[in-house]
Amino acid sequence: MLSPADIISGSRVEATPGAYVLGFYDTRITFYSQQVRALELAHALIHEHLLPASARVAVIGGGAAGITLAAGLALQGGVSVQLFEKAQRLLPLQGDSHRRRLDPHIYDWPNPDADHERAELPLLDWRSGSAREVRNAVLHEFGEVISATEGRLVVRELHNVTAVTPQNGRFMVTFDREAVGGGREAATHEFDIVVLAIGFGMENRFALAGTDTPSYWHDAGVPGAEIAGNPRPTFLVSGNGDGGLIDLIAAASATFRHDDIVRGIAQRQGVQALRQPILAIDEQALAADAIGEGFDFITAYENAIGAQVEALGLVDQMQEQLRAGVQLFFQTREPELLSIRTARLNRLAVFLLRKACARPCAENFTHVVCHDVHLTGSQPQDRAGSRRFLCGTATVVADWVIARRGPGRDAIRHPFGNLLAGYDAEHAAWVQGFPVDSIAPNLNPATREHFRRLARQVNLPPPRYQLAAVIAAMPRTAKLWLTEGGARWTGDVAPTDVAALWSDDASPLELTVIDAPEQLGSPMANAIARLAIHAPRVDLLVDVARWKPFLSALSSESPTAAGLHPPQLRALGGQPSILNPVVMSPNDIATMINRALDTWLLAALNRHLTRYIRQGEDPGHVVSFVAAADLRQQMEPIWQDWTARFQAEPALLSRFLGLSVCAMDDETAATEASVVAGRRLLPQLIRACAVAIAVATTWQVTTPRYAHPGNLGRDIGGTQRTGHTCAASLIDSEEMALVALRHAWTTEFVLLPMQTMPASVMAAANASLNKAGSAIPLLGQSGADGKLMLTVDQRFRVAAQAGAQELANLLLGIEEDHFTQLRAAIES
Repeated sequence: MLSPADIISGSRVEATPGAYVLGFYDTRITFYSQQVRALELAHALIHEHLLPASARVAVIGGGAAGITLAAGLALQGGVSVQLFEKAQRLLPLQGDSHRRRLDPHIYDWPNPDADHERAELPLLDWRSGSAREVRNAVLHEFGEVISATEGRLVVRELHNVTAVTPQNGRFMVTFDREAVGGGREAATHEFDIVVLAIGFGMENRFALAGTDTPSYWHDAGVPGAEIAGNPRPTFLVSGNGDGGLIDLIAAASATFRHDDIVRGIAQRQGVQALRQPILAIDEQALAADAIGEGFDFITAYENAIGAQVEALGLVDQMQEQLRAGVQLFFQTREPELLSIRTARLNRLAVFLLRKACARPCAENFTHVVCHDVHLTGSQPQDRAGSRRFLCGTATVVADWVIARRGPGRDAIRHPFGNLLAGYDAEHAAWVQGFPVDSIAPNLNPATREHFRRLARQVNLPPPRYQLAAVIAAMPRTAKLWLTEGGARWTGDVAPTDVAALWSDDASPLELTVIDAPEQLGSPMANAIARLAIHAPRVDLLVDVARWKPFLSALSSESPTAAGLHPPQLRALGGQPSILNPVVMSPNDIATMINRALDTWLLAALNRHLTRYIRQGEDPGHVVSFVAAADLRQQMEPIWQDWTARFQAEPALLSRFLGLSVCAMDDETAATEASVVAGRRLLPQLIRACAVAIAVATTWQVTTPRYAHPGNLGRDIGGTQRTGHTCAASLIDSEEMALVALRHAWTTEFVLLPMQTMPASVMAAANASLNKAGSAIPLLGQSGADGKLMLTVDQRFRVAAQAGAQELANLLLGIEEDHFTQLRAAIES
């Protein structure tokens, strides 16, 4: 970590004491890294006694580095700071950028906490979001610093600095500005210290002759939607800095979101196994760069981690995210595809992209090495709207051209040539001494504590995201009570929005319910119970004596489910919100609440199962069996069909969910089942669905069933069979494993996804059952009634992992054995 003396050494202009350069000769130029450099320089100036108490400081440039430095300096006692920005607003690049996302730490990957979304800076702090969102948050905090420093920080927008002239140990800063009567006028101010934070200039929109590439920060510069009707959309991307890599990845992506791809890599299960080999490769690349040699990252990655990225499914994941049929041409001037001066995560993403496109598929990746790209005349066979380019000896016909060859650094540095003479070589020598920290600076703990102390002294408010978290932690309120017109609901949360209370990050809610359960009626009381039992942060303000036994019977004392607990109960009181009143019958409000909760459950099921089916990922090992890729491929259309039916038929979804966690299939148990089917039993519901759709790949056509009995139906050549997939842990307060075979199931087949032992072992565990020595209970035995019982035993798990055909063989064999034994039992 760089010391204050190191920071000064890398920033000062040796020939001109008091002049400093901030950030624009460095290579890692993220918003966050520029802020870190600015805070380190501001701290170093005071630490090294280079900032007199009454110093007048000019900061030239209102980007991320400039405003952060200005804020940090203005908090240093009597220092006065003038911030010059030639545009009409600060942070001009990010002002209208909605599609570019800023993440503070993601490019530190694979170091720990790289996916942390908060910058956690002591000044001008922010959290990840669109560039515009980050800009707005930072400028809001910058305004707080201006107010707290009481005139010591002055912002001069539309002030274009044209010269900085050293004079008698001070600096004359010349600029032009808007004149009172219109037009522009020149002026000069004197300063003790000058810091150039002028940035990197604007990109040349015409870096490739005959093309017009919008700025990186302009939304129009982000690769857009599919080119209509083109089965082979072709992109030519020029430049292998971070900007070029980012837009190459975005062009390849079907979702046009670079950040989705890199986050998907960083958060992939098992990806940390790549950390050491990738860091070792970086050390080799830095050593090569130090002696002016290139480095072949592609070969190094292939040798060190090529097999691992395949085994981790990273290449599969990349291939799934590709734009259909995309043809990518990536032009660089150097023979090396990638550079050490770019972020590791971008380099790895391009490596994965190259491997995905190398597979037998319609997508293609071509690396073109040449110094110049020339537009040439189109040919009759070229696609409409495309352009033809000569790239060295290669010809590329592209639908979309993206040139990321860097900004015009020389033009923006020109007015300061007198100060910068010789600085380029000075800084390059400094970088050689700090090859890692110069690229990816870290904030020194002493710097962090210094600015935290200064912020406390002037009572700066916390950043917006912390204030939002405080507000989110404050409980919202709602109230339900019976009136002459029916039931009246008021408050901060509408009945249609109550499902949000089941989310892990939901704000707390205090729900006041005036009437007792028996007064509300069964549907309304049970809907409130369901909402509160499964919500992580809902308190009920009720008549505790009348509600407590009712809620306990549906949770901790439920005869169907284990592991449920009553919600927090408090005595009636307080002043709940009376906003947004809704008045309707209690049953209608109950239906509204239950449908919202069912919809939440379906969305949660779909998220987990889609991830499992498409990527083979099962966070928490909820599904309990590993499905081979071909089996998961067959499961996908079945689950999509089920989801569409559930969305179209709310009653079907409600019945399916209820019976999935309850073995009792009758009207008296239906209400209790609906209460039990909630967020806290989501793992059981996921497993019930996963097992059912896996079985449905063989037992076609198996679909959700609305009519009694059961929640599944199976059509075999026009013959209908009924089924029940049940992940209940209890039946009449007894363990499922002990009573499943003597329970009076009302369907012809029963799936028990939570049971991992064969039905025969379950029968042996229950001494009350009569055993006939067969693996499957038969007609006439105690309670078995000839049902086909299927558990997720070792045979099932092995077959599912082996493949679709192996599972089909197992299921068909079990079914054939069952009916063979059943016929023999009937005949005898």
